[in-house]
Amino acid sequence: MLTKLIKSNFKNDLSHMITFFLIMVLATVMLHTGLAIFHGYNGLHESKKDKYNFADVVVESTLRPEDKAKIEEIISNSEFIESYEKQNPVVESFEMTKAGSEEDSKNIYDLSSFNLSLLPYGEWGEIEAPHFVELSEEEFDNPIYVSYYINTNFIKADLGDSIDVKMGDRYYTFQVAGIYESLISSETGVIYISPSLFNELKIEEENKLLEAQKNNDMQTDTLEYSRTTFYMKTVPGYDLQDATGKLTKSFSEHEILAFAIGADLVITDLTYMENMIAAMLAAFAIIITVISMIIIYFRVSNSIEQNIVNIGALKSLGYTSRQIRASMVIEFALTTFLAVISGVVLSYVILFPFEKMMRSFSGVQWVISFDLVSFLITCILIVGTVILVSIRSTKMIGKLDPVVALRFGINTHSFKKNHAPIETTHGPLTWIMALKSVLSNTKQNIILIVVMLSIGIVTTFSAFLAYNCVYNSSYLYRMVNLIGTDVDLRFSEEMNVIDEIAELPYVESVWWMDAVSATVEGYSVQATITDDFSDIGEINVYEGRCPKYDNEIVLGGSLAKTLGVDIGDEVNVSYGQKERKYLITGFEQSGANNGMDLSITSEGIEHLGYKPVKTSIGVFVKNHSLENTKRLVDDVQSMYGDKLISYGNAIETLKNGDESIIAIASIMVGVMVLISIFVIVLSLNLLVKTTIIKKQQEIGIKKAIGFSSDQLRTELVLSMLPQIFIGALAGSLMGYKWSNAILAALLSAIGIMRSNMVMFPWMIVVSVLFGLIVSFVIIWFISGRIRKISAYSLITE
Repeated sequence: MLTKLIKSNFKNDLSHMITFFLIMVLATVMLHTGLAIFHGYNGLHESKKDKYNFADVVVESTLRPEDKAKIEEIISNSEFIESYEKQNPVVESFEMTKAGSEEDSKNIYDLSSFNLSLLPYGEWGEIEAPHFVELSEEEFDNPIYVSYYINTNFIKADLGDSIDVKMGDRYYTFQVAGIYESLISSETGVIYISPSLFNELKIEEENKLLEAQKNNDMQTDTLEYSRTTFYMKTVPGYDLQDATGKLTKSFSEHEILAFAIGADLVITDLTYMENMIAAMLAAFAIIITVISMIIIYFRVSNSIEQNIVNIGALKSLGYTSRQIRASMVIEFALTTFLAVISGVVLSYVILFPFEKMMRSFSGVQWVISFDLVSFLITCILIVGTVILVSIRSTKMIGKLDPVVALRFGINTHSFKKNHAPIETTHGPLTWIMALKSVLSNTKQNIILIVVMLSIGIVTTFSAFLAYNCVYNSSYLYRMVNLIGTDVDLRFSEEMNVIDEIAELPYVESVWWMDAVSATVEGYSVQATITDDFSDIGEINVYEGRCPKYDNEIVLGGSLAKTLGVDIGDEVNVSYGQKERKYLITGFEQSGANNGMDLSITSEGIEHLGYKPVKTSIGVFVKNHSLENTKRLVDDVQSMYGDKLISYGNAIETLKNGDESIIAIASIMVGVMVLISIFVIVLSLNLLVKTTIIKKQQEIGIKKAIGFSSDQLRTELVLSMLPQIFIGALAGSLMGYKWSNAILAALLSAIGIMRSNMVMFPWMIVVSVLFGLIVSFVIIWFISGRIRKISAYSLITE
């Protein structure tokens, strides 16, 4: 008996259930994809580190033999170091000219230029050995073996491709013979070449040093220095931040310029984009699911009202309330379960290309397989919620008396107030009828407001991202950098150029800047140095102020949170053998070092024995305009010639959209807008169809007394637009208020504690208009079925 009821329900509600099915598929795709990404990448790098014996901690520096021996002594005597190995790479600068760029260009964005540590292929130890995911069996004249991270971000070649590279003043053609996974080696830039070429480069390096010594270009002991890398495995369970901090502090105490890097910090850097996308997808899924649950309640309630006579007849025939309710619950549960299965399948279709795209951020390959945990969570959350809401929605069936139901229910004797009586309400008849519909449909009003409120938040956030991350990406650039410089200039020697550049009429501010690694309370940090931070004009200090005096510093927000300190507290800063207390005057944010950084004046860092190098100059031009940055570059090149080593025009690069994070932001904005349209279409389709079916007798009667189909369609549109407007406006206002907070929460993993990107009132207007226009078109299109309803077709004999 129950099977017949379920089949009958599906037959009668087929069009509604198809729409509901599509909504549930969308919610499943979003939730399962988000969970799969989070679960897939959460622990992926850590598991690969353990599986392939990648290093927990690495120390990379140019050292003298005695320093090398001292570091080995410190490492071997550290109770938290289980084992270690060392390598002696050749460090070379790789330059690859981008298509369409001049080979002698000084623009750093015209060249893929990066320093790499070259090692001989096959001559590695047990720690941090490359794990090859692609390896050619073909023999090449000049093979090169690169990591996923280096390949996807810089080289961008396939297995077997040839690449032209400039190293120093010589050109080489390499063939990509292998691609491997790694963690720390990805960010430190380790690649492998043939042992013969490695030996050749090693001899070349030694000969250059000998020649320089003969010409008195350097001190005698320079020949004793060599690049050395130590790879370490820590004792299981030992905190890597503590390990790196203790090692770096020990090196400083012995005046050794070497710093430890932990795999935990590298993993955070490699996974922040994946986690951000996963969080956004999960949030979308929750919004869609909430909308779906409200629609279910509305749909079931209306179905009971619409089929009240049939329900009475079923009860008279012997069906129990439990059986009738079960048939409805099973109808929604079964549809949802099929939607979950379909959504999970579609999710995996999306995940494969997504994983390839994310390799430029993750540095490793995620081998996608069926994720039982993500599937079960998705199934339980979505199917379970649908079942609970369906049970709650059908509760009133148990209280429905068969005799009352057979008499069309209590609605035939309704004593509800007659809102906006036609005979006394002034105005066009169609508008009055729409007003009556609005005032008498509380459930529909609530659903429309909630749906459009959610859409309003999403579309306003989309407009916010589109403007700040795509149209004018300089706002994103300045948010994720401590100083979002318009143009960076690098000179061959310290020169008195600041005053001369500052005199150019289109220049806003000029400053020099240096950076050095130090430790704060044992934690490795990157210190930014300049004379006077007030010269910079725009610096990403989100709380407090920049340091003014030689005893003051500003800490990165992530570091301050880790240390549990506040403005006005003092912390110990170490460099070399010197340590000194500094007063915290503010907190800064930067994605470059995951918030583990500080800013200090040149006088302040000199107390620790470091003499700043003033060869890097930063410039802000007026209005941050592209025209002014180009004029600056041209003038500086003509003024200083060969003394200018390189420059970086950030504004030009952002305008060209070359940054991968901008491309990701563009995709995210597009996806959010498409999802918003899809949710509006499916939600309104279900609501409008339900409303038309519920009111088909009323529509037939109105047609019989002279109303046209277009009038009735207009009435339906007008009865829904006020709620759509209210919901869209409320959601847009919430989006306007919360967008920066949402973005900061998503980026907190990389040290961004506060988002300060711009919001404009027009974003609210665009969001509301988007909701109104899309909704109007959809309602008008779907309500076309009113034309098929006639009074005669509703007559029963």
